[in-house]
Amino acid sequence: MANAIDIIESNDEHIIKRLMEIEKQAFGNAGLDEWNLIPYMRHGRVMALRDDEQIIGGAQFIKDWNDPLCAYLVGIAVDASYRGKGLGTFFLAECLSILKKEGIKSVELTVDPGNTGAIKVYETKLGFVTTQTRIGEYGAGEDRLVMRVML
Repeated sequence: MANAIDIIESNDEHIIKRLMEIEKQAFGNAGLDEWNLIPYMRHGRVMALRDDEQIIGGAQFIKDWNDPLCAYLVGIAVDASYRGKGLGTFFLAECLSILKKEGIKSVELTVDPGNTGAIKVYETKLGFVTTQTRIGEYGAGEDRLVMRVML
């Protein structure tokens, strides 16, 4: 398995369709679609994880308007058949490395406080720290931890 990371800048319909499939697997109807992915490609950063020629993961980042040296991780997902193999951690670590080379100094994300598996990975394997809790971030009962890593 040869894993590579690509920055997606072209709105190739096959790439967009594959990224949307992975999003739907991970997030159901809340996953990104072409109406979101294409603007993220044009004005943010969309990265894809490949296993040889097949896209098996996607991640989206935007810059913080108030802190342009900080990027926000909109979302990250790996194809269901590839999960549990450490590829998500590898993928995010490589994305952070690319962003650092592009001059980004920190990355922020939000995560459901109940998603203890993801929180543990973010903290122990990638160096993120919790900076705050946002109550009702996405409506009543939809709280989020804000986590940040310095690059």
